[in-house]
Amino acid sequence: MTQFNNNKLTPIFTALGSVALLTLGACSSDSDDSSDTGAIQLYNGTINGPTMTLTIEDVARTSAELGNVTTTHSYTSDDYSYAIQYTNDQGNLVDLVTDEIEIKGDTKSLLVMYGDIAEQLMMNIELPMDDFDDEFTLQLLNITQEGRHFDLYMAEDDGVFDQAELITSAAFETLSEAVTIENDSYTFYLTEAGDTTSIWQSDVVNISADEALVFVLRPSYDNNSDFLTMDIISNSNSAYTLKNQDAGAQVQFYNSMDEYTNTTFRATKNNEVHSTEPALADTVTPYLELSANSYSISMLDESGGSLVDNYLLTLEQEQSVLGVFYNDEQYGPRLLSVTQNLVPSSVTHAITVVNLVDQYAGLPVTKLDFYFTLDGQPISQTEHHLDGVSRYSTKSINLLDKAYEFYAILEDNGQQIVIHQEGDVDFTDDGNYILILERDTQSSSGYKLTPIHTVLEETDE
Repeated sequence: MTQFNNNKLTPIFTALGSVALLTLGACSSDSDDSSDTGAIQLYNGTINGPTMTLTIEDVARTSAELGNVTTTHSYTSDDYSYAIQYTNDQGNLVDLVTDEIEIKGDTKSLLVMYGDIAEQLMMNIELPMDDFDDEFTLQLLNITQEGRHFDLYMAEDDGVFDQAELITSAAFETLSEAVTIENDSYTFYLTEAGDTTSIWQSDVVNISADEALVFVLRPSYDNNSDFLTMDIISNSNSAYTLKNQDAGAQVQFYNSMDEYTNTTFRATKNNEVHSTEPALADTVTPYLELSANSYSISMLDESGGSLVDNYLLTLEQEQSVLGVFYNDEQYGPRLLSVTQNLVPSSVTHAITVVNLVDQYAGLPVTKLDFYFTLDGQPISQTEHHLDGVSRYSTKSINLLDKAYEFYAILEDNGQQIVIHQEGDVDFTDDGNYILILERDTQSSSGYKLTPIHTVLEETDE
């Protein structure tokens, strides 16, 4: 039987510089093997922030994307200066936060940056670095939104909610007491505080940690029934994300084949049939909300005749996908699946380029290079480029919150040829972008670039 052991926490609130740093510490067990070595780790829990680099005493250590952690870095116990930074257009690190921190022996300082990046909200969670014997400690950190308070239940193995036990609870911006649990396989459930109806269920997860774990509950921007995501933070170099087992998926479609001007798209699974409204070429359909599963995809003309039949599309939990139909010059109509990033990023944006160009001036094109420049900057000076993007494929890059000039470059026996150039491609709206480069007989270059903005739609929740 699982044994629970609550260790009392001592929260302390202090203001350090311009950042409000909430320090939360758990009492560690008594030990004669104390050392003067501690550690520091950064977790990026912001809702719209960039990839963050942890710098200690002016030495850049490692970085963390949204929902992930840096490496755990060890230091002799002492006071240290630190900075949390991001990379600018010139490839230089720019400060988001600078401050001092005391690293204590046998203790890991987990820096948690959360909320809107503009508010620079941070916590320092002090965790014991003890080695536990076939068990771990669990603490729940709630960084969702004001007014939300959750209970966390746990069932052994794949137990249903009726078999789960309430193990802890956390209001917004609070860390729960530490609970000691045996290493084993578990299913976790969330309810609103005091309620007994599950609103979120994890898959079965096997935990063999022998250390202090923090379960971070943060906002989700995937196709999630309650817009909640749980990240498990340990001393490893990455967080482990628990997905909502009941979460669905969604897909929308883009038809790049201009000869089919008014098409409908259909997703079929056994006896389930889901269809879009008719859509013009080079436009995006509304989403089809689907269960996570594999589907047969068809494209129909305006009279209901089949243009494409039974193309496989697999959707994962919480996944949002753009299905791009294009014409392969050798094999005819094909479907390309592009995963969408719906996070409302405001400092940097994920840009995914879809290359549908397969010929230039009657010659076959197998790959292109893409450049993004600023303020009349030549392509030789930009840090932002995607090299060797094969036809009918995608590649992604992170760009800052600015407008760029776009170049599509073909290299032909050492000669660079600009096949398409476009100025003022604007990436200043919160969210991320998919850029589709395709043939267009109406444009002067013979090609066009279609931007698709991807971000979670506002809800009343």
